[in-house]
Amino acid sequence: MGVIAYEVELDDTALEWLRLRVETERGRVIGFLAQYETTVAGQRTPVIRYDTAHGFAHRDVLGRRGEVIAKEALASHLSFREALDLGVRDIRANWRRYRGDFFGDRS
Repeated sequence: MGVIAYEVELDDTALEWLRLRVETERGRVIGFLAQYETTVAGQRTPVIRYDTAHGFAHRDVLGRRGEVIAKEALASHLSFREALDLGVRDIRANWRRYRGDFFGDRS
């Protein structure tokens, strides 16, 4: 089993991040985490997380205290690789909106 973990800056402030962790076996994704993190009081805080922590691909929306406020299973026909790709695309496209929702800025 191989594990690849890395972080990608989403903007040029070094305050918004995409954290990735991918577990593979014989070239097949067998587990993953794709997480959007913002910075609160100098600490990175998770906002949106796609993962396979419970044995199925799902999306968590997290609150300011780190609590899961919404959990949504991804379509069961998706492979873990497809679910990972979907999560990464979603975070890259929508992190600004997720940040606004997280901080209560609906404007």
